[in-house]
Amino acid sequence: MGDIVEVKTEPLRLGVLGAANISGKALYHPVSTNDRVDVVAIAARDRARAEAHAAQHGIAHVEDDYAAVLARDDIDAVFNPLAISLHHPWTLAALEAGKHVLCEKPFASNADQAVEMVAAADRTGLVLVEAFHWRYHPLAARIDELVDLIGGAELIEATFNAAIPESDEVRRSWELSGGALMDLGCYPVQWARFAAGREPIEVEARMCPDTAAGRELVDVETHIDLDFGDGCTGSVHTRMDAGFEAWLTVTGPRGWLRVVNPLAPHMGHSVEHDLGDGPVFETVDGLTTYQHQMEAFVAAVCDGESPPTGGQDSIDTMRIIDRAYISAGLPPRGT
Repeated sequence: MGDIVEVKTEPLRLGVLGAANISGKALYHPVSTNDRVDVVAIAARDRARAEAHAAQHGIAHVEDDYAAVLARDDIDAVFNPLAISLHHPWTLAALEAGKHVLCEKPFASNADQAVEMVAAADRTGLVLVEAFHWRYHPLAARIDELVDLIGGAELIEATFNAAIPESDEVRRSWELSGGALMDLGCYPVQWARFAAGREPIEVEARMCPDTAAGRELVDVETHIDLDFGDGCTGSVHTRMDAGFEAWLTVTGPRGWLRVVNPLAPHMGHSVEHDLGDGPVFETVDGLTTYQHQMEAFVAAVCDGESPPTGGQDSIDTMRIIDRAYISAGLPPRGT
């Protein structure tokens, strides 16, 4: 992300693109606990859903379409929780309209789109943050400390599985850039990158495609082997047809650590580590990941602070995802 040429006065006024289910915990709740931000307007394909969100969460204005939200002079920034295939066009439109953007993960359908989005933010001097909420919880900083204490990562293993119903036409759609790696696997890809502290030089993947007619290009299960060089390797696994499972394990020359639920530690997590004196268990206090994320987004816009997700970080995540699809014989999303 480039230099911010202007900081906005508070409170930060937000517009919402779509009536997504994620908005309740990712937007409305953290806004309700933060007096530096307010949701002003919303639009959705189904106006009735937008009106329901507005009534439930005290949003003053409901617009007929997304463009009308972007055209409002009383909007400083937008939250983009649309289907992945719509992250790129509507984030670009918002930036061109002079709005800062908090864009849901994964950032784009592919790395080329991510590059274009970051370039637009740099050119306009606006804040563009990818909503990888886990990164904003104090647990992330503790993981970073522990990786240093074990002497850096030599072996990284990361998994995120969840049961996505077969009826989910968004997350199981090729046209909407769905798939296990896109929807779920983007998290353990980020965990692995974070623990390694650098980008992989080799990416090899195996995928199990959906067997339903018309979904042959959608991965239901993905396994990725990563080589970060200098003796550090990793593996990432994700399934969208299994029970919830989220964890990260890192082994180094002086010990190891295992984190259960780095995704949403506010919903329960554990950290186990051994630095040479035997296993130790701990937890890390914090608000919800989404509250920490909203605080960081407001600080980026209003105070000029630099958020940890977005920019080159988003591009690098998408490059690994693209390389994984190519390695497994499936085309990257949006191509």
